[in-house]
Amino acid sequence: MTSSRHGNGLSSVTKRLANSSMQNKPNHTICFRQDVPTRTEELNHIREIVEAEALRFGFDEQTAFQLALAVDEACTNIIKHSYGGDPSQSFEFEISTADDSFVISLTDRGKTFNPKGLPQLDMYRYFEQMRRGGLGVHIIHLVMDDVDYTTATNHSNLLRMIKHLQEE
Repeated sequence: MTSSRHGNGLSSVTKRLANSSMQNKPNHTICFRQDVPTRTEELNHIREIVEAEALRFGFDEQTAFQLALAVDEACTNIIKHSYGGDPSQSFEFEISTADDSFVISLTDRGKTFNPKGLPQLDMYRYFEQMRRGGLGVHIIHLVMDDVDYTTATNHSNLLRMIKHLQEE
């Protein structure tokens, strides 16, 4: 398990992950856990970690980029909506793998949200109205194979996003 504190520590963790000797095998376990402050400045570090771990797990560059984008959208939603932009809060970011599954889990204790309550996105209407924003949940569902959102009795919100490694 790799763990670090937030801030500049994330970039050093990214460098250590990039230089580690893990092999590109879908049957190994990567475990990375990080408490992340709810500041948008942290998003670049999170994207770097997701992309590096996705590549190491065996995804191609395009899929690794898409995974980083989906996680960025989810983290942005936590920062902006769950915590209302309060920089004094934090959330837990975790990457784990099992067999062919690359799992990203985000846990926060902010406002609850039920993504199942969102209406179906009509892209034609979206662009017709020249809207901005509001595509995060849609992007997450397009990129990921499985998305699960739960609220626990301890008032924590857990978002689990899973992408399966496809054999060629």
